[in-house]
Amino acid sequence: MTRNESETWKGLYRAANQDGEPVMPTEPLPFVEDVAAFLETHDHETVLEAAVGEGRNSQRLVREVADLHGCDVSADALETCGKRCNGRIETREDDVRALSYETGAFDATVLFDALTHMRSVELVLRELTRVTRPEGHLVFNVPTDDDEATESATLTNDYGLFREYEYDVDGHEVVYIVLTDLDAFSSLLSSFGLAVRDIQRYTWTDPPHPPYRLRRHEHKNLLFYTQRID
Repeated sequence: MTRNESETWKGLYRAANQDGEPVMPTEPLPFVEDVAAFLETHDHETVLEAAVGEGRNSQRLVREVADLHGCDVSADALETCGKRCNGRIETREDDVRALSYETGAFDATVLFDALTHMRSVELVLRELTRVTRPEGHLVFNVPTDDDEATESATLTNDYGLFREYEYDVDGHEVVYIVLTDLDAFSSLLSSFGLAVRDIQRYTWTDPPHPPYRLRRHEHKNLLFYTQRID
């Protein structure tokens, strides 16, 4: 997440807090139920949800995770998140590119619907790997190149491994990254010390969430279950 991306999301969340309308849909993502079960099965008690936003998914995780932590660049988003979780999440204003948590602090780290909005994909994944303990798990999702966003946003860069799209929101850019080369991405994860244990594909439809998604839209994502093996 570059400074521009960070300021864009801070502005969106600030406006939402003032208007009383959330930026994102309020129902948890469809795969969060499966991730919650995974965390419980592996006895992961101390978990970080990075780029937690308004707590769309935290409100579900907190029912299974004994010690849930959440971080985001937006204080406004964290305020909403805390309310949704009834204070049962420990939040911190923090940047996923340079987290202030200690190395190996968490049994597991999760990142939901956020990597797609970050140009610094490799840096973010390295940092999330760092704060996950050895043999712990990092779980995250990323859109594929058949996601509907590729039809409604503007293609701005093709990196081979990823393509970058952009929404223009009142003069601010909202980045949307999609995965285009699964094999190369798996090799990249391996170079970070992450073993891919499972990949699941999910398709779902989200309701409109202004200002940048003005109609119902379909998402197509891959959910990665990885394990730190170094």
